[in-house]
Amino acid sequence: MRFLWLLVALFLLLPGSSLAQEEGESLGEIVVTATRTPHRLKDVPIETEVIDRRQIEDSNALTISDLLRYSPGLFIRAEDLPGISAWRSRIRGLDLNSGYGLILVDGQRVKGGGMGEYGYGLNQIPLELIERIEIVKGPGSVLYGSDAVVGVVNIITRPTPSKTFLTASGLYGSYKTKMVNLTGGGPVGNNSGILLSLDREEADRRKYGGPGDEYQRDHFWAKASHQINKDTLVDLTFKWEERDRLYADEEKLRLSPALTWDLKGDLRLRLSGYLYKWDFHHFTPGYTERKGNMTYRQGEFLLSGPLGRHLLTLGGEFLEESLDYNLAEKTIDTKSLFIQDELEALEERLSLVAGVRYDDHSVFGSEINPRVAAMWRFGKTGRLRASVGRSFKSPTVRQLYYREPFLHGSYYIKSNPNLDPETSWGFSLGVEGVIASGIWTSATLFRHDVEDMVVRVETNESIGGIPVRTYENVQEAYTEGLELALKIVPTAASEINLSYTFLETENKDTGKDLPYSPRHSLAVRLGYQGPWGLKTLVGVQFVDRVYSNTTNTKKIDSYWLTEAKIIKNFGKGWEIFMEVDNLFETSYGEPSRDWAGRSVFVGTKMRF
Repeated sequence: MRFLWLLVALFLLLPGSSLAQEEGESLGEIVVTATRTPHRLKDVPIETEVIDRRQIEDSNALTISDLLRYSPGLFIRAEDLPGISAWRSRIRGLDLNSGYGLILVDGQRVKGGGMGEYGYGLNQIPLELIERIEIVKGPGSVLYGSDAVVGVVNIITRPTPSKTFLTASGLYGSYKTKMVNLTGGGPVGNNSGILLSLDREEADRRKYGGPGDEYQRDHFWAKASHQINKDTLVDLTFKWEERDRLYADEEKLRLSPALTWDLKGDLRLRLSGYLYKWDFHHFTPGYTERKGNMTYRQGEFLLSGPLGRHLLTLGGEFLEESLDYNLAEKTIDTKSLFIQDELEALEERLSLVAGVRYDDHSVFGSEINPRVAAMWRFGKTGRLRASVGRSFKSPTVRQLYYREPFLHGSYYIKSNPNLDPETSWGFSLGVEGVIASGIWTSATLFRHDVEDMVVRVETNESIGGIPVRTYENVQEAYTEGLELALKIVPTAASEINLSYTFLETENKDTGKDLPYSPRHSLAVRLGYQGPWGLKTLVGVQFVDRVYSNTTNTKKIDSYWLTEAKIIKNFGKGWEIFMEVDNLFETSYGEPSRDWAGRSVFVGTKMRF
């Protein structure tokens, strides 16, 4: 790691007078995830990346995974296609969807994956609904509790619009993929608004068992808001989703009310909550049948306001998780309270934030998670950020409470009720700035030390000749590395984005690398706005060799992937596009699975 620290030191030697005006960067974007209070992006003390509405539209992405694939520190597997939950995506070397990273929608924790093992699939919200995505790196349990070990991804949906609009889009492509979306809304009377979205996806995914694994997803989203008076706003969001696959049927419902109240003295109180229910029936051959439902109930308050030179935030949360199906019946609740203090010092060149959270878990007892962060402004646009914090992750229901071993293809999985929570200390040091006209860059060092990490291990048992695995806490594991990002705007019509991540991981119990954690990963995206309303986008990714198991006996070779898109804008809100993924039909993924080759999609979008 010594040479990595030298890179940051060299960056800091750049003279502040050489930093040009922050052109091409939306650093004035307001963000809320990192501190639960609004800040301009350039002024937030915690490392944060934003993908805003303009970037979403310019990218012509099909899914959220497409958007995140080019972010440093995020490893989004190439097989995360439309209709797939991104269950093998990783953030700083740890599994994003297994509870090391937390997925939020509008600041609220969401679930959607199976039996507590997998989190919310990234590709479950239509891009037309999204206002921006905030990616916060580093320990986040101080504000969000369990699972925010190495980062938080907050998908923020569009507000109810002040002007009536309607968009319609459609797509057809490889694997009989069809995607249709209608999104629109507008004001209702003088003080209310509504946003509606209807979405359908169909595909022959060819993921498990070859052709015939057809997939269909219907999705409806409604958001309503009402301004009771100048100080009080009420929001209500409803979501319904139904999925049908060859060996799975699912239905999901979510209701999320919120009340925001501006009190006297710049105090703001927000009360929010949600009810989420997921009914499922999974009956894949070679796997134990699973049928039942999962329910989440959550309530939260957030109070923030100034006190002298300080900005104080106080919050509390109650979360109940219930699982009722053929392999387990269990209810777990968590009560939480946190406080945070923000301070500007030294003529506002130094920003400080410190906080602590107390969680009372009905199974594991209490957890206390602090975090301290600071940002120093130097030159005209330079920012130096540093943070340290503690996070924790509770074992899942599958890991703890299955009544009997669960057949998982070629082996059985047996729960272990004696597992302990995982804990982690995370550290980061990052620097960013505009180093020349039209050139912005950043470099970040990070390390996360995880204790009692839960992993699958072999046992000496077997059932009918089929081996049995279980879960155990390993003594310690770590991830550390360097993230680099570079944005170049050579002309008003062109843009180059580059990200690179160097990563080292180790299970200190065995000395082995953590699975699916590439040592080197690189992503480059080029965009050009040409004449006659034509726009071209080319993306290239390099992923280093990874191990696909904890013993490092199986590996996936390194690979390059290329995608290309061309968009024709006819004006008046109408465009057509064509996209080719895996342009050179690169072989990637595990030999035992049938990953996609070259994929071609064509589509259109109209705005009214």
